[in-house]
Amino acid sequence: MPTKEQVFESLDEIRKRFEDPSVKEKFKGFKREIWFKFPDLNVEYVLSINEDAVATLREGVVEKPDVTVEMDSTTFLGIRNKRISATQAYMSGKLKVKGAMPDLLKLQRLL
Repeated sequence: MPTKEQVFESLDEIRKRFEDPSVKEKFKGFKREIWFKFPDLNVEYVLSINEDAVATLREGVVEKPDVTVEMDSTTFLGIRNKRISATQAYMSGKLKVKGAMPDLLKLQRLL
């Protein structure tokens, strides 16, 4: 089973993508909070994106997230390492997401 540190590092790689000028340009004005829940590790993280497409990552919860993503750590790292299809994980119930479809489609580019 993956560790909290491995999951955090992988999420932080997503956060670092916002340092790329082309990603920053695509997400300018896209202010959102994404709540990642990993029940198997009993840990939750929040990826916050501000209006200038600067992203921060922290352990914790958010009261009213724009997007909620829930899965186990093995599924998450499998998706990140391209061993598991996000669509297949979603269809099988291993990945649960809540949020506006345009937001989900835009965020999918970061995986």
